[in-house]
Amino acid sequence: MWLCLLFTSNTFALEQKYHESVLPVIAAFADHDKPAIAALIRYPLKRRYPIPDIKNEAEFINRFDEVFNDELVAVIASSKIDTDWEKVGWRGIMLNNGVMWVDTGGKIIGINTQNAKEQTLAKSLIEQGKQSLHSSINTFEKPVLDWKTANYHVRVDDLGEHNFRYAVWGINKKPSDKPDMVLLNGDITFEGSGGNHHYTFKNGRYSYVLQVTIIGCDTSPPGWLEVYKDDERLLFEDVISTH
Repeated sequence: MWLCLLFTSNTFALEQKYHESVLPVIAAFADHDKPAIAALIRYPLKRRYPIPDIKNEAEFINRFDEVFNDELVAVIASSKIDTDWEKVGWRGIMLNNGVMWVDTGGKIIGINTQNAKEQTLAKSLIEQGKQSLHSSINTFEKPVLDWKTANYHVRVDDLGEHNFRYAVWGINKKPSDKPDMVLLNGDITFEGSGGNHHYTFKNGRYSYVLQVTIIGCDTSPPGWLEVYKDDERLLFEDVISTH
C-alpha cells in the first residue's frame, strides 16, 4: 500500500533497544547526506510498478529526488524517536503509520510515498507499456503488477476505481500476444500496515490469488501466484521477476 504523507504520531513509545536502529537514519536525513542514506538502504528498494526498483547505492543516489522530496526529507529529519516511530512485530519499525519502514538492523526497507517527479515518470512509462500489449488489454487507468513465475507471465491492471483485471500468458508467449485468460472484478485485501496485500480473481469454482510482498525478510520473493479449486490449492509459484 502506498501512502500519502502522514503527520500523525503514534501513541506507543519505541523501545530503547531499537533507538540505535533509527537514530542513524534520522541523522542522515538531518544532514542531507545522500551517500549515508544510500548506505542505510536494503536493496533492491521497491518502487511502485511501473517504476523500476532501485538496485544499489549508486543508482539510489542518482534517483534520490524521485523518492525523496524536501517535504519527506523534513518529515524524517524532524521525527521524534519516542513518538513518531513504532515497532510493528516482525515487519520492522515504521515512521508515522507507515510512511517509511526500517528493519531492526537499521536498514531502510520501505518508502511508501510517491512524489510528483516519480508520478510524472510513472505516467510516461505507463504510456510506453501500453504500446507493447495486445490490443484487447491495452486500455486501463494504471498498471498494478507485471510478474513472471516459472511457468506464467501475469499482470494486473486497474481499469478505474479499483476495478482490477487479471491477464495471464504461458511463460514463452509475449505481452503482444492475446492473453490465455482474462478475468475482471478482482478484489484486493490488505494485511496490516506493512503494505503486504493480495488480489483475488474468481472464475467459477477457481480462484487466482496474487500475494504481494512489500515488507518481508531478505529471502522473501516479491510475491507468489496461487490457484485454487474451491479450497484445494492446485498451483503455487513464486515470482521470479517483476516488470
